[in-house]
Amino acid sequence: MLNRPLLRVAVFAASLVLSPPAVLAQQFVVSGGAVSLSPLFQSEIASFPAPAFLPYVGAAANKGQTAFLTNTPATPNGHGSVHLIASESPLARAQIDDYLKTGLGRIGNGTGHGPLIQIPIAGFPVVISFRGPTGEVSLNKTQLCRVFSGAYVKWSELGVDAGSAPDRFTVIYHAEDSGITQILTRHLQASCGFDSAIAFEGKSTFAQEFPSDWFPPHFTPAVGSDGAAAAVSASASAITYMGPDPAFTAGLGQALLVNPNNNQAYAPSLESVLTALDGTASLPVATGVVQRDPDGIAWIDSNNQANPFNWVRPSPNPTSGYPIVGYASFVFSQCHVDSAVGNAIKDFLNSHFSARNSAADWGDMVVRPIMTEKRAQELIAFIQNNPTSPLVNAYKAQLTAFYDDKANSGEMGQLHLHKLMPLTPAKRMRLLSAFVYGTTANLDINNTTVCGNYAGRN
Repeated sequence: MLNRPLLRVAVFAASLVLSPPAVLAQQFVVSGGAVSLSPLFQSEIASFPAPAFLPYVGAAANKGQTAFLTNTPATPNGHGSVHLIASESPLARAQIDDYLKTGLGRIGNGTGHGPLIQIPIAGFPVVISFRGPTGEVSLNKTQLCRVFSGAYVKWSELGVDAGSAPDRFTVIYHAEDSGITQILTRHLQASCGFDSAIAFEGKSTFAQEFPSDWFPPHFTPAVGSDGAAAAVSASASAITYMGPDPAFTAGLGQALLVNPNNNQAYAPSLESVLTALDGTASLPVATGVVQRDPDGIAWIDSNNQANPFNWVRPSPNPTSGYPIVGYASFVFSQCHVDSAVGNAIKDFLNSHFSARNSAADWGDMVVRPIMTEKRAQELIAFIQNNPTSPLVNAYKAQLTAFYDDKANSGEMGQLHLHKLMPLTPAKRMRLLSAFVYGTTANLDINNTTVCGNYAGRN
């Protein structure tokens, strides 16, 4: 249990508004960003050892990213530093480069915060939810593009029987800057072409995709996946997009989508998300180059371990599987003024990427702890008897990612319960090895070799 007093971890201002300073001074705080991830992190933090974290509170995607990059709370009543955010869409190359060239993480600035870390949290679909038709709704590329560009206004135009519901539907869109919106619009940008009434540009604010002199009159705004779900539920005939969590999708129909690359229809299941993201480039290899300077010749090498962009790879138009998918991500600083802040983040990552938290049923593949009790005990004994061995960190990461001594064959982890796709055990072990336990790449939180050159985030 974390019981270090008077420390704060991961302050993202949206949550701090809800808590008086007297409370903050007594416990750690973690929060940040992605609204669609709110139910997951509220559950994870609730089960994390008290008094480590205050409840997670979601906010607009761009506000979360800006809050971290500038270390500025996103609301006037915010307090403290911004140590950790969660986002549905990754930071862009330009954001990362600017942070390391001229921002708080500027290379060589001893008073700065040091390197930025960005890692995947889990895979997820953007779900197309609806109310009205009682039968199956399956949308191909043309239909999807025309619905969200405003060209289609009726279920009959989609070949769908609306039954007793009005044939004309309302399109509910996210009014706020949203990572969920950006995952959708990037897919539409990559796939629609002439099937759309507008040219999508991958923006994170939906209304900005439309010309200033025209916006579809049957489009209605809502805030967040929770707001979109409420708006559709209150309508007799409507369609929207949102995160996959049952907290949002319960009671609504979920459309099947036809992947335009193989012409197969997919439900937004964990299995079809896995299929879609399985073709995404893997994480940088442990033997990859380590180039920390954005001006360095190897900076854009896809296996450069020190480039945060390489750890969360976008997949706007996958060759198979459910077509609208992405990786949610954590963003945090490698170096911290107070080492206990970094240690608390390590503990949280260990919990999030653990075998227990990641147990899931992907239809024809069930992912549960796959390390035997005997092998686990061998690794534990080795760690205890050889604490200075270079193998210790790798074995610790293996144990976390592959083994659960309290595993129940029917128990699914928090990620599965919130309809997010856990990373594979091998990827989780890779992330834990690199950023929690440490490798020769020196990417781990509060690494003394790297962080000795920076003041760190306060």
